[in-house]
Amino acid sequence: MEKYEDLLKEFEALLGKDDERSERRKDEIVAWMEANGDEGAKRACEEMIMRNLGRIDGDIATIRQQLGNRYDILPMAYIAEHYFGKSRSWLYQRINGHKVRGKVYTLNEEQKRTFNEACQDLAKEIGSFRLA
Repeated sequence: MEKYEDLLKEFEALLGKDDERSERRKDEIVAWMEANGDEGAKRACEEMIMRNLGRIDGDIATIRQQLGNRYDILPMAYIAEHYFGKSRSWLYQRINGHKVRGKVYTLNEEQKRTFNEACQDLAKEIGSFRLA
């Protein structure tokens, strides 16, 4: 197996991770590809990008479809701040698939679990609330 194939597999595994270490490693892989990649590496890279863009588009569409009209009633700022330690715009960017620093982000599997837990917690809190 060619080195670029191993690097592309590693890069693909890092997609969706936005921690500093992952971002640094992705930058290293891109730099290596730019310096050493031949036509085969470029084609493989383009295929990987297109495959993942399709996956991201599908993820975003699925999230928006699942949220449906509940999107307007969820306290996104509260969820973002209390469950993710982030801003409302951070959460909106991931739900809507907006570009951030030239990259499109969506919720990864761990973030989807956190979002689901937040919704369940909020449902319990709202369901147990009664005025005296």
